[in-house]
Amino acid sequence: MKLEKQEPKTPLGRRVDELHRPPTRFERFREWIEGLPKIRLYVFLIAFTWLALTALIGLGPRPPIERIIAQGILERGDLAQLESGSFIQSPHLWKSLLGVGLIVATEMGIAWYFLERFGRRVLKTNTAIRLVLAASLMILFTALARLFIELNFNPYLTPLAGLSIIGTMLLGPRIMFLVVVITSINVGIMSGNDFLLTAALLLGAGFAIYTVVRVRSRQRLLKAGLFIAGVTAVVTFAVGLIGGAGPSDALWQGVLGLANGLLSLMLALVLLPLLEDAFNILTPMKLLELSNTGNTLLHKLLQKAPGTFTHSMQVGSLADSAAERVGADPLLARVGAYYHDIGKMEHPAYFIENQIGQLNPHATLSPALSAKVIKRHVKDGLEIGRAWGLPQEILDLIAQHHGSTRIEYFYRKALEEALDDSEVNEADFRYSSGLPKSKEAGILMLADSVEATVKALPKPTPKRIEDVVADTIRRKLEDGQFDECELTMHDIHEAGEAIREALIGFLGPRIEYPETPAARKAAGKTAGDTT
Repeated sequence: MKLEKQEPKTPLGRRVDELHRPPTRFERFREWIEGLPKIRLYVFLIAFTWLALTALIGLGPRPPIERIIAQGILERGDLAQLESGSFIQSPHLWKSLLGVGLIVATEMGIAWYFLERFGRRVLKTNTAIRLVLAASLMILFTALARLFIELNFNPYLTPLAGLSIIGTMLLGPRIMFLVVVITSINVGIMSGNDFLLTAALLLGAGFAIYTVVRVRSRQRLLKAGLFIAGVTAVVTFAVGLIGGAGPSDALWQGVLGLANGLLSLMLALVLLPLLEDAFNILTPMKLLELSNTGNTLLHKLLQKAPGTFTHSMQVGSLADSAAERVGADPLLARVGAYYHDIGKMEHPAYFIENQIGQLNPHATLSPALSAKVIKRHVKDGLEIGRAWGLPQEILDLIAQHHGSTRIEYFYRKALEEALDDSEVNEADFRYSSGLPKSKEAGILMLADSVEATVKALPKPTPKRIEDVVADTIRRKLEDGQFDECELTMHDIHEAGEAIREALIGFLGPRIEYPETPAARKAAGKTAGDTT
């Protein structure tokens, strides 16, 4: 018996072909993390972070709080002991570890409460991956501070602002402020219980969070980093004055703060792209990379389904305009539109925009089977998107861009062919990948529907476009497609208005060029032959 040739598969069971590449090591790691039981993962993270921070902070030489002890001796009048310095004694290791362990346990308790209280707001997608990243960043920068101490570097060089820059870009400002506060306290304890150092690091790193929270490109990140370095220099200079240093020493401390900021910027520029790819977290810079039409996946879409590619580019422009109008993320809406129909690459000929000069394969299929093929492009798009490592936010837009919309053409065709309307199951003609949740998903659904409808108009005048937009909004609302979406009624109508204006701009008036004499002569000859 002849064996059929099977498609190669990865150990994870994914397809490997032209549209499905094998998973990378980072993707395998993320899939393993996401497959772990959530409670077990969270408990492990808390325990491992507690042990790691306790060891990094508690081990190694660390002078006590000398000024407080010296003040007590001075009050007792024991000047001999004060002059001899005999009060300076390193604490026993077990006492140090016990004290540090209790402090870190308190920090972990605060972090646990914060995540329980605000986790759903600050960690909307890939919660497990983001928590692993947050814990990793906290341990990494604490270890970096310990390394600086062991190498006898000045503690004011500790690049904690780099933690703020990286973490804010990847995890958002809310969770990073908590991480920065905890890490600043820990670095201060490690550096001889120097809480002036804690204050300086906390102010510099906190300012860094505020500065980069709206950064949208690597060029702006560079400018923000230089600004952060300047502010860090001023803060460390001020802390030096507060600590009793002379003007020259305080100025030198300010120079160290400037070096701190520059080192933080360099760390962020190096680590940010690596962590973006490793944890597959969407940032504005990642979105810019995905928006490049030279991207491998978009290039495949252009080759295999050129009509779909053109449609996706146009929908991207419409979604961008609408998102800008209602305060959503224009770049996310645009990039989501670019990829929303990548599933059509599996069977491009079954979609009308790719049927130029080809027979319509639906002519030989039943309406129910045609609808099944059409619906399939959402599932195929998710599979292709996961295979190419698209971030979860883009996958959500792929899944939700049709909501539970009915495939009207084939549904009506099925009703016409059926002897009894009861023979037609409406659910067979509806998409089932979930209603739009975010503003961007709702905008994408609206832009996609309007663009496809307007393209089918024989003569799309501004009045007809306006009617199409109004009718599409009305039908989507009556069908409940926006019921789970973050868009308000005002947002929906504003988005529709922005889409209408953009479409009129696209289709604007065209000059009717006069025919050449040769063309008029040929046309007249053709007309004479016809008669």
